[in-house]
Amino acid sequence: MSPLRSTLTLALFALAFATLVGRELCFKLAADQTQRRGGSAGTSVGRPAFWLGIAVGAAAIVTWVLVLQGVPVASALLFRERLTRSQVVGVGLVTAGVACVLLSEL
Repeated sequence: MSPLRSTLTLALFALAFATLVGRELCFKLAADQTQRRGGSAGTSVGRPAFWLGIAVGAAAIVTWVLVLQGVPVASALLFRERLTRSQVVGVGLVTAGVACVLLSEL
């Protein structure tokens, strides 16, 4: 992968992460506003922060698609292409991290 493409993929990854965090913060803000005003969960839909969360979430999806287009791991799984050792280690670390988060929720 060329240095420019690597930099672009890294920037898109950072943007994708930021949009995911932003989406969750918007939903949390909408829920907090609803709770303070004594509303039910269904009334969160009427809050602007909720709709901002929906918009930011849509941006996150688009950004993740762009990230995955620039990362060879997806094509390696689909088209049986070879991965470098560092790519395999990266996939393993991400998988282990997801497993730790899931296990902490049990």
